Parts: sequence; structure tokens; C-alpha cells
Amino acid sequence: MRVHNHSFISANRSRKVAKSQRRLCLASLRPGERHRNTRRRRATIMVLTLWIIVVLGMLSASMLEETHLEMRLSKFQRDDLEAMALARAGVARALADLRNDMEIDRTGQGELFDSLSDIWAYPDEGKVGRDNEGVEMGRGRYFVTVEDMSSRLDLNMISDLPHREVLRVLLEDLGVEGKEAPAIASAIIDWADADDKATPPGTGYENEYYSTRVAKESRTEWEKDQPPIYRCKNDRFSSVEELLSVYGVTPELFYGIDREKQTPQGPIEQFMERLKERRPADERKERIALRDVLTVHSYGSVNINTADSFILKVLFRAAIKDKKTADEAVQKIMALRKAAGSGRTGSLRAIRNISDLVTKGGIRENVLPPLMKIAAVNVRSDIYRIEALGEVGRNQHFIRVVVSRELEHFQPDNLAVLFEKGAINRRLADAFRQRHGTRRGPVENIAVRVIQWQEL
Repeated sequence: MRVHNHSFISANRSRKVAKSQRRLCLASLRPGERHRNTRRRRATIMVLTLWIIVVLGMLSASMLEETHLEMRLSKFQRDDLEAMALARAGVARALADLRNDMEIDRTGQGELFDSLSDIWAYPDEGKVGRDNEGVEMGRGRYFVTVEDMSSRLDLNMISDLPHREVLRVLLEDLGVEGKEAPAIASAIIDWADADDKATPPGTGYENEYYSTRVAKESRTEWEKDQPPIYRCKNDRFSSVEELLSVYGVTPELFYGIDREKQTPQGPIEQFMERLKERRPADERKERIALRDVLTVHSYGSVNINTADSFILKVLFRAAIKDKKTADEAVQKIMALRKAAGSGRTGSLRAIRNISDLVTKGGIRENVLPPLMKIAAVNVRSDIYRIEALGEVGRNQHFIRVVVSRELEHFQPDNLAVLFEKGAINRRLADAFRQRHGTRRGPVENIAVRVIQWQEL
């Protein structure tokens, strides 16, 4: 017990000694020095406080910036979703117009035909709006156009050897000069045909001939015993863009621009450019690019009511072999198609039958057989391309759809096909049986089906 008290007393005494020493040190300092030490401590505390405030401010600013970015991203996603919905609304409008047009043709009298004055082609307020400013809907707007694929040349048809003359004339009208046009036409035919023999002016086997040409032009070494550096597909074209892989088809020829000075327009830029230059069919400027006159989505026929003067001149020049006579025939067709008035009255002047070219257009009868031989020209269309653009603020959503339109016929006692295709459901079938139980006439169904769907 004594030892414990002794230790406590010793510790207490040590603290008192240390305290007295500090007092002596402070007493030894001058008043000015004590004041400076106090200011230093206060300054240190203030600096630390300011640093803490700066760090907290930076953290707060970072959190605010992150929150702002998340809000902007949410707004962007919302606008993009609305733009997509607007573009799809435009597609729905175009599909409705295609169905309504066939319904009008089906219930009308006379021969069926399609022309640029039909409701699917007419740029009324439901498609591009007044002055091409778009159709307002909600917080945004949409634009939509419908193009008849039968107004173009089918690449898979003209890449056949019997239609080589169409290819040659097309390339010459696009500016390919001299022997180059037949050579490129042969390369396109060799790419798609099933055999391995090169089409004149080519010789030998396709892959060897074109590999030699490519090696010579690119100044590279290649021998026939080596694997070919150029291979023909020997199958149908899957897309028009596939032409860029064919020997002789340059980007300038395909896009219609000088690649050294310009870059090809994207789908949205090209779509908006077409809207700006929109004008009546017989006043459109001649196209200057392969991608604008060809398609792989058609049944091979050309609608003489929707094809523009450039396409018609190519067909007639290839069929008649006389440029002047061919151009005069095209002028007569365009005059026959010309609207008698404004609005949709042009449908009254549309060509309703190929025989009208002779009876009303004044074209010689001996022109039709060679024309029908190189291209199955008609006045009906089955495949269309719909392009729709939705805009909300700066957000844009683009949709390109290729659809087929058909008028199907079914017997009432065999509705299984309609069930499989989803054209009708069981409830409607039961109602039909109750109303037309004894009917044995055909059932007609307007079907518009998607062949290709692309979104950007």
C-alpha cells in the first residue's frame, strides 16, 4: 500500500515539475513572440479549414456533375426512344397507305395499275408535312417516303448474260467511256453467273483472269499457281453494295462522287437530301450513281408508271439500239404520264396497260417485243421501300423497311392457311362461318409483309 502511494506521489510531482517548466519557458518569451505563435496556430487552423472546404467543394461539384450527366443521359435516352416511336409511326402510316391503295384498286372498276399519283406516293401532310418540314407529333416530328422498287433496274436480272446490253447502256449513261463499259458489264455478269468461264472480253477462267488484271493494276506479283487474289461469288447479288467488290466498279461509279473530294453520304443525310430535292417525277434530275438506279428487291419487272426518264432511256436504248428513237419514245411516255391538273388528278393520265403505249402514246408497235425481251415492263408493283425518320430535339432515328404487298385469295372452307400466316384469328373465323356459312366464293386478304428491316 505504501509503495502504491509512493508511485502516485512521484507521478504527481513529475507533472507539477513539467508544468512549472512550461510556465518558465512562456515567461522567458517576449510578449511579441507569444502573439506570433498564437497567430501561426490560427493561420494553420484557417489553412486546414480552407483546404477541407475546397475538398468538400470539389466532391460536391463532382457529385453535381455526375448527377447532371445522368440527367442528360436519361433525357437523351428518352428523346431517342420517342424518336424511334415517331419513326415507327411513319412506317405505320406508309403501311396503311399501301393497304388502302390496294383496297381502292380492288374495289374499283377497270384494270389494276400503280402510279406515282397513288396515295402511297403522294407527299401529303401525313408523310412529309407542308414544305417538307415534317409531320408534327408530340414533342417531335417524323418524315416518311415510299419508293416503288419496280421503278429501278433489278441487279440480279440485268447481271444475266442475255441482259448484258442493258448493263452496257447503263454504264455508258453513267459516264463510263470506251471499252471500259463492256468490260465492267462482263465483270458484273461473271460475279453472279454460275460458271467459271470469263465472259468476253475476258478469257480463260474467271478467278485467274481477274486476279491477273487486279495484280497488274495494283502492281503486285501474282502467278497462276498461287491462290487467286480475286474470287467471283458465282451467285446472285445479296445487296446493291456488293457491287463494290466487283472488278471495275469504283466508289466514284457506285456513289456518284469524287472520293478524293467528298465522302459518301450516310442513310440519314441521303434521305434528307432527297427530301430537299423532292419534285414531280417527270422533273426529277437524272440520277448519276449505280446505288440510286439498282435494286435486288424486285421480281425483275419495271413499272413504266413509276420509273423515271433515266431508267426508261436505258431500257429503250438497249432495246431499240437507236438513241434518238429511244429518247423520243421516252418523251412520249413521260407526256402520257403527265398530270392533266394539280393534286392527284395525274392518276387519270397514268398508263393502265402496256398496249396504251401504242394506242395512246404513239410508240411504234414493233418496239414492244424487243422491250419486253430485255425487261418485263408492266404497270403493277409488288415491292416497296419505306424510309422513315423520327426527330426529337437533336435525336434522330432512321428506319428503312422493304415490304411486299399482295392480294391473296383463299377459299372459306380452307382457312388453315390464314391461321398459319396470322391473317385472321379463331374468333373472326367463327364469326365468318356464322355469317357466310354457305358461301363458297374466294376470300381476299391484303397482305403487306416485311422483307428487310434496318434501323439507325
